[in-house]
Amino acid sequence: MKKSFIIPAILIGTLITGSIAIAKPYGSGYGNGNNCKNKGQGMMTEQQHAQRVENRLARMDAILDLSDSQEQEIAALFNQQWQKRQAVRDEMRAGRDERRAAMQKGTLDEATIRSNVAKRAEFQADRLVERAKMKQELYAILTPEQQEKAEKIRNTQGGAGKGQRGQGFRF
Repeated sequence: MKKSFIIPAILIGTLITGSIAIAKPYGSGYGNGNNCKNKGQGMMTEQQHAQRVENRLARMDAILDLSDSQEQEIAALFNQQWQKRQAVRDEMRAGRDERRAAMQKGTLDEATIRSNVAKRAEFQADRLVERAKMKQELYAILTPEQQEKAEKIRNTQGGAGKGQRGQGFRF
């Protein structure tokens, strides 16, 4: 009788210990940056940005057959836009920290939260406008044939690609 009790108890203890050992550590789930390429390091570095620009230009050159001057202009445009976004990201991060602090207080600070959310909506609207301006500036660099080819590819490659969240094909 003792053996019939001891063996299942050891087996159950082993299973519980094994499941604890392979369980995910606390805080490594969705949303804390551990699942992304940067592994929680924050924003993209200069080196990562340079690599991304190089990759985008290589894709664009392969598809649109860019000239050297076009590649240089587009690289300058990408770098200029990235610098603008860095300043906006810093402001958004400060606003997010302020909003979190207001939401975690013991008392509700509704005015701060409302103004912060309105500011965030304004940032998002500005970002959409900047994206449209960048597309316009990019297309101004391309020839009409390249513009037509790029638009055709954007329209045929729609849907959610790897990491694109339904934005369609992007160079």
